[in-house]
Amino acid sequence: MKHMGASKKVAWARAVEMLGKVGIPNPKERAKDYPHQFSGGMRQRAMIAMALVCDPDLLIADEPTTALDVTVQAQILDLLKDLQQEFGSGIVFITHDLGVIADMADDIMVMYAGNAVERGTTNDVLRSPQHPYTWGLLNSMPRLDSDLSAPLAPIPGAPPSLLNPPSGCRFHPRCTFQDRVGGTRCVTERPLLAPDRASACHLTADQKRTIFIEEIKPRLG
Repeated sequence: MKHMGASKKVAWARAVEMLGKVGIPNPKERAKDYPHQFSGGMRQRAMIAMALVCDPDLLIADEPTTALDVTVQAQILDLLKDLQQEFGSGIVFITHDLGVIADMADDIMVMYAGNAVERGTTNDVLRSPQHPYTWGLLNSMPRLDSDLSAPLAPIPGAPPSLLNPPSGCRFHPRCTFQDRVGGTRCVTERPLLAPDRASACHLTADQKRTIFIEEIKPRLG
C-alpha cells in the first residue's frame, strides 16, 4: 500500500484484515508466515487478498483455480463471488474451464491465438455458439448425460506458434468448415469481430445457424 501513502502500521493492519476476509484462520499470526507454510488453497486466498488490498475497480483473475482440487476450487470461486459483492469490483476471469465460466461469467469473450473470435452473453455463447473454435471447445468437453464410452472429439491439429501465426483466420489450419466459405478467403483475409454479439468467422450468419442446428447442437445434447 506504499503508493497509497499508508504508513507501515496501517498497511500491516490492512493486510491482516484482508487475510481475514479471504478466510485465512488466525490472520494476525499467519501474516507472519512464509508462503511454504501455507497450503495451495491458502496461498491462492492470500494472492486474492493481495489483489484486493487497495480496493481495485477491476480484478484480473488469470486461471485462479489451476492446480487446486475440486473442493478448494469451489471455495475459491465462492470467495471471489462474495468479495465481488462486498468490494464492487469487476472481474476479468481468464480460464480454459468452461464449467467455471458458466458459473462465474455474465459475458464471454473467446480467444484463439491472441485474437478475439467470439463475444456475447454467457447464455448466448454457451447455448448458441457461432464460431468453429467455440464449437470445438464445447464438443470436446465430457458430459455426464452422454454415452460415457464414446470417445471425446478433440479439435484437430495443434495450436499455432504466436511468433509466426497463420495468415488470414488464425484458426483456419484446424477448421473443418473452411470449405463452406469457398475460395481462399479463410487463408488470405482475417475476419473481424463486430460489436455486441458476434463471431470473427467468414461463414455467413445463415451458414453458422444451419451448421449449429444440424451438426453441432445434436452432439452437444
